[in-house]
Amino acid sequence: MNNKLIIWAFFLGVTTLWAVKTAWTQHGNTVTRQRPLLRYSIVGSSSCDKKPCYSEVMSDIAVQKFLLELAQGPQEVDVARAAMAGSAVSIADLLALRLIRREGERYFLNFALYTATDVKRIRDTSERYAESLAAAILARRTEIEDALRAYDAPGVDPKAVTYFLLGCASLDWDGLNLTAEKGYRKTTAQRPDGTYVPAAEEMSDESLEKVYWGSHNSTYDNIHLTSFGDHHSLPRFMLPDLLWRTPRFPSSYPDALKAALQELLAESFKRIGYQLGRIMLALRDGEKSGADLAQATEVKQSEVQALLHVLVALDYVIEHHGLYRARIPVLTRRDEVMARKILAIGRQVMERWLAENYESIKEELKDLSFSRSGVPFSEGVTMIWHYLFGITNRKLVEAGLFADPYATTRRYKGAIPVVYELALP
Repeated sequence: MNNKLIIWAFFLGVTTLWAVKTAWTQHGNTVTRQRPLLRYSIVGSSSCDKKPCYSEVMSDIAVQKFLLELAQGPQEVDVARAAMAGSAVSIADLLALRLIRREGERYFLNFALYTATDVKRIRDTSERYAESLAAAILARRTEIEDALRAYDAPGVDPKAVTYFLLGCASLDWDGLNLTAEKGYRKTTAQRPDGTYVPAAEEMSDESLEKVYWGSHNSTYDNIHLTSFGDHHSLPRFMLPDLLWRTPRFPSSYPDALKAALQELLAESFKRIGYQLGRIMLALRDGEKSGADLAQATEVKQSEVQALLHVLVALDYVIEHHGLYRARIPVLTRRDEVMARKILAIGRQVMERWLAENYESIKEELKDLSFSRSGVPFSEGVTMIWHYLFGITNRKLVEAGLFADPYATTRRYKGAIPVVYELALP
């Protein structure tokens, strides 16, 4: 399974996603906006072509209120019926999606929902445990930096390469693979609308600044565009994020025309993503002119120049006297050996660290709301692992092993982009 994190608004496939949707209620002629109470997510895939549908059910404010009440403890059948009165979602829908379960005359929470208190507990616990995970990685610093010496792209900060390979490809993507392989984390279960494990988090004012856990990814014919950073500095002015934002058309446009134009733009953006990626890959070995890039990518020079204007504006490349040079990590097949060495170090550290710490983390967090409701701890590990590695990444930035996504020299802060053609976890 692809565990790369993508936020809901740009959901393109099977992955982990987080959603926040505004709800509206109408009383007579008055329509009021209701503040959402939960962020909700899945690991897996879901389709609203099948009913009941998780995202539709979870967007209902009455459902969110009821689930938060269940997080405090089981509810009597009559109380639950009253709580859901007037909602378009039925108790039967919640039971079908296995978000709740019935035992006798009471309903229980039946998935990983984290209250604001739970999240604070997880963050506080993660802060402590992230110290030892960061220390375990820093103990291998010499090996990591020795491997990184093979990366010789002119003008690219090697610490940004380490940030991506260790912080994203290893701790995030391979960490999710590893926690699933070892049985620490549940990743799939069949439901009416798909195969996934759900989760939800109570909205709070907790800042996600410098919790580096979010990778946004798209692939265009084996060329991968990724941005990796926190979910505080959004939206990201990076790729592929910008390619996900197709313009909205006026409501006066016929629906069929809007759909056709959206499809056309989506296909055009895919082609643009591929061309941008090819230009960046061509710059891996050093600076080139626009004519050189047109020849290397087999794209018309006029198109290459337009694409280069975008890449310069994004700070992906710098231009000097008609020559262009990459400013972000670009990984081609010549970087395969170096990348594998760094990923192997990350895997070794994580395996040992999890073996030594998983049970104690589980013990410390055994009384989270969902655990008290009888939900297996493994169903909540996806979010817990994100806090653990996200905070670890912050500590590795502070230690100087990783580049700083908030460095004053960065035009767009909070994340670092990368273009690569390697097969990574």
